[in-house]
Amino acid sequence: MLAIPRLARDAWAGALDLVFAPVCVSCRAPVPTTLPDRVVCQVCWARCRPLPAPRCDRCWGPVPAREDPRPKCRTCGDWPAAVRSIRSAYVMDDVPRDLVHALKYQGWEAAAAPMSARMARIAWPRDVSDEARLVVAVPTSRARLRERGYNQAALLAAGFAAGTERVAAPELLERTRATATQTALHPSERRANVARAFSVPARQAPRVRGEHVMLVDDVWTTGATALACSEALLEAGARVVSVATFARVIPELERLG
Repeated sequence: MLAIPRLARDAWAGALDLVFAPVCVSCRAPVPTTLPDRVVCQVCWARCRPLPAPRCDRCWGPVPAREDPRPKCRTCGDWPAAVRSIRSAYVMDDVPRDLVHALKYQGWEAAAAPMSARMARIAWPRDVSDEARLVVAVPTSRARLRERGYNQAALLAAGFAAGTERVAAPELLERTRATATQTALHPSERRANVARAFSVPARQAPRVRGEHVMLVDDVWTTGATALACSEALLEAGARVVSVATFARVIPELERLG
């Protein structure tokens, strides 16, 4: 295949911008073509909110005022001790929701790059930063993969791994059965829906054994899916699992909104 000179590539990209001017997936305003990120405008990025304090040091779940989450946080107190740390880049409100929907349901694969770049900036406890080297995506079903053409979590995991100098290894986890969509389910129904729905292929178990694995998904809602994936990784021999998502649903803020 002939290499295309950079000048020609830039000229072609400029011509495409004239015909198909990039617009923000959230507010639909034009995005300047001089910006490297042409998916979301700078105003909308500025509207994205980090998870509010006070929050649990382990799971980043909200902590009511004057309540100490130690020794047992009401969100993560009953989780396996080997689920080490949960982090999300933003609260799931208007702009992050638009981004997630664009990536997940509208075919905007390009949204994964700026989303995962923001995830790569998340601060982690020292042991997580030092130990977690494998990045695994929450797997999707074959039907949804055929429908969308890609797994949005795998795209985020690849970008997150590159941005944090880790190793993306989506093959280490697979979905063993299709599940109903989690959107309309209550927390207990979500847990039952994804129970035993994931596993580590036998041939991949040696790579997982003894590792601190970083699991990546687009959204943390109740944690049912991530915890089911974590259970599969731990059963296969992983020592610790931490979880990174782009956004997190916080019901308390949703009710206030």
